[in-house]
Amino acid sequence: MTQRDNEYEQKQRKKIIHIKRSHLFILLGLSIILTAILAVTLTLGIQHWRSGLDKEQRYSFSKVEKVYQTLNNDYYKKEQSDKLAQAAIDGMIKELKDPYSEYMSKDDTQSFNEDVSGDFVGIGAEMQKKNNQIQVTSPMKDSPAEKAGIKPKDTVTKVNGKSVKGKPLESVVKEVRGKKGTYVTLTIKRGEHEQELKIKRDKIHVKSVEYQKHDHIAVLKINKFQNNTSTELKSAILKAHNEGIRRIVIDLRNNPGGLLDEAVKMANLFIDKNHTVVKLKKGQHTEEVKTHNDALAQAKDMKVSILVNEGSASASEVFTGAMKDYNKAKVFGSKTFGKGIVQTTQEFKDGSLLKFTNMKWLTPNDHYIHGKGIEPDTKISTPRYQTLSVIPSDKTFKVTNKSKHVKTMKIGLTALGYKVNNESTTYDQSLESSVKKFQQNENLKVTGEFDKETNDKFTQSLVDKANKQDTVLNDLLKKLK
Repeated sequence: MTQRDNEYEQKQRKKIIHIKRSHLFILLGLSIILTAILAVTLTLGIQHWRSGLDKEQRYSFSKVEKVYQTLNNDYYKKEQSDKLAQAAIDGMIKELKDPYSEYMSKDDTQSFNEDVSGDFVGIGAEMQKKNNQIQVTSPMKDSPAEKAGIKPKDTVTKVNGKSVKGKPLESVVKEVRGKKGTYVTLTIKRGEHEQELKIKRDKIHVKSVEYQKHDHIAVLKINKFQNNTSTELKSAILKAHNEGIRRIVIDLRNNPGGLLDEAVKMANLFIDKNHTVVKLKKGQHTEEVKTHNDALAQAKDMKVSILVNEGSASASEVFTGAMKDYNKAKVFGSKTFGKGIVQTTQEFKDGSLLKFTNMKWLTPNDHYIHGKGIEPDTKISTPRYQTLSVIPSDKTFKVTNKSKHVKTMKIGLTALGYKVNNESTTYDQSLESSVKKFQQNENLKVTGEFDKETNDKFTQSLVDKANKQDTVLNDLLKKLK
């Protein structure tokens, strides 16, 4: 390399160094700005990703936020922020037009969780409102109520010294329940005698499976699908097997459903491992929910009948559909409700909860029963009086009135043994005469008008008749003999 070359190279180095020094602060400034832009963009991107909303959804929801902010800040009178938020949530739920989707407050969420778990804290006494009185239907076995001496048909007049007169049943039940280990004082009237009972609250488990033996047949009544229902059913099957019974009736009438996984576990008692119990479908995606265990050996020995009606819904239909598709049971009764959709829940930090429909379900053989129900193999009709709609209690009916509820009165009174000439919707002299006889027999004021007191007694009489005379179950037992 020549001397001239060295001089040229040195000049170039000085030039480069000179350029870097002169632009150093500009480059640093640009770097900081670009880093900030990148950080903001990345942060917004993560927020948008976490929100789960696309660009159009974010734009739509930004209007909701803007309206909320405007009303909060500029409305002419002060409104509570939480009530505005609640109204927005209620509006979104209402727009779904889905009776199975709902938003629950913290208190409602607690009741919901107790319902699906079957566990609550209280005294263990089932109550009903009868003739405007709070009456104990029955104390649960080994419950604090039973140990305290509460008997069926006891009337509760006070809770913690305060009268329950005129209070709704739900309100009284809420007062009786409380924290585990605390006490509640009930004033109980039995006949003419009144006494106070101080009862310690405890954790109560409501059994979802009831066992009854009818000669060589075991009837297993399942009230709802809650935590451990499958375990309770397994115990009932083992009990029947140990007693030498090889025929069981699984009674799902008026069972509204409950936990889907319990329906799958129940089916697994009869259906072998790796078999599909239900197919869950959302859009184009289908998930098959399969059995995880071998079927119960004792269940394989059983001849199974399932009894359903129009009140058997949701998880009841999942179980029935699977058992029917695999020919594990014969289905009796009347067509089921037809609820072929599934709900899930999302609980929030404040204890509130959103329950919403997120998919539909199909039986193993791809039957979609929503709005259709499951047809029984053998139909056993429910007595007409057990399918009657409720008559409004805030209205009094009398001669010359015309209403669909008048026909309900006529069918119900006929079932109770009172003579009615026809089933028209006109409140005629024949109906008035029957109402008077009913009022007289039930120690009511005899007016011939179908008022609130008459309505309450009428409804209770039909319920009592249904409980005492289960004609559908009796018909099934005759068929199985």
